[in-house]
Amino acid sequence: MIEQIRKVLEANEWELPLPITAELEHQPLVFDTCLRLLPGKRVTLAGRWGKKPVVAKLFLPQARKEQTAEITGYAALQKADIPTPELLWSGEMDTGLSAVIYQKLDPVEPLSAGLQGEKRAAFLAAAFELLASMHRNGICQTDIHFDNFLLANGKLHVIDNASLQAQEKPLNGEQCVGNLAAFIAQFPWLERQALLESPYLALPLSLKPERAREQLDEASQSIWWKRAEKYLAKVFRNCTEVAVEQRGGWFVAAKRGLDESWVAQFRAAPDSVMAKAEMLKDGNSATVVRAQLAGQSVVIKRYNIKSTGHRLRRLFRETRASNAWRAAHLLQMAGLKTPAPLLLMEQRRGPVRGVSYLVTADAGGEEMLDAYQRREPTQRELDDVRDIFRVMEELQLCHGDFKARNFLVTERGVELIDLDVLHAVRSKSQFRQCKDKDRTRFLRNWYAHPAMESRFRALLAGEQ
Repeated sequence: MIEQIRKVLEANEWELPLPITAELEHQPLVFDTCLRLLPGKRVTLAGRWGKKPVVAKLFLPQARKEQTAEITGYAALQKADIPTPELLWSGEMDTGLSAVIYQKLDPVEPLSAGLQGEKRAAFLAAAFELLASMHRNGICQTDIHFDNFLLANGKLHVIDNASLQAQEKPLNGEQCVGNLAAFIAQFPWLERQALLESPYLALPLSLKPERAREQLDEASQSIWWKRAEKYLAKVFRNCTEVAVEQRGGWFVAAKRGLDESWVAQFRAAPDSVMAKAEMLKDGNSATVVRAQLAGQSVVIKRYNIKSTGHRLRRLFRETRASNAWRAAHLLQMAGLKTPAPLLLMEQRRGPVRGVSYLVTADAGGEEMLDAYQRREPTQRELDDVRDIFRVMEELQLCHGDFKARNFLVTERGVELIDLDVLHAVRSKSQFRQCKDKDRTRFLRNWYAHPAMESRFRALLAGEQ
């Protein structure tokens, strides 16, 4: 029943029991898939209305203005002849929920998937052309991200019409640059420069190309960092990606979709789980093991409290596990390879912190020094090393410990680990010192291998 939807939304819950059935205009309405749930606001569901496959958005009364915005945005796209799913119904349901129901496109390929595949260039060209068409028709997507574009029947379609703003005249140069910058900021930082130089990029004709690219560069940097700061705050609270629980003196943040029984077992007795696992490192400051999580190999790192003095010094400081959790999400967002962060757990009593744990995917592979003592690095691996140094320099990130064992050579390429103290540095002078320290430490790994040291030195100097 539709009443269940309202109860879940108003209770700020993150799970909706499905399927849900109702009747609308004498036709059965069945929702069997939850596409997105925003507690306290709205839910997006897929199902069938009669014989038609549909996608519906249902809003609480306090979010009714979003329904109005959906209808207004849809009308603007229709007027501009820009592809969008057909609006089948809009109105208020018996429960007081407002709704819009669209024809479900099938089959579809999200822009996010297309940009990762073999047809990336075609998807990118289509996306830039679609944005240019919207701008010519005075339409701006204010919440621009990949999931708001779907490929169906050979055309990119616009969805999430509530985030559209329309005006009678075409967007001016500054508006176009701002919207393009927001789109480019959705990509990993690693890809940003190539996008700014893309032949598919449709710059506004009202601005000189050099000026337009300069503005686009500055704006996309600023928006990317704002997105990063917002995202890095979200991974410490309940959101679509992460489930957070705090009770019994423990704070736990876990990726949604993890095996709940394993998470509960680990939360109840983390050291017991580690005692049964394969020991990788039994150090004074940290203990690292390899374990199994519902058939998936994971790495668990416990950050030890070495002494009473150490405990006192760290009582009111952020744990190293928290920093590594944040840093791993930042590197992923930047497009650098690092084992996926899965769970953060730490003792908390108000502002007081104690022992902490970090669980990541097991990247496998071997330490860089071991790998390159046996063979030469591949071009892909050299590119990965170059990208790590380039992106960290552009973002002014310091790692603090570039030992070769913190670079894993895996099937995916070169992955960076041990992110306990990785941080961004605002001061350019301070960053230069940190960058030089990281670079020097990395090159020192190869003092017994002069040929490899020369090769990496040339690579980092841009000579390879």
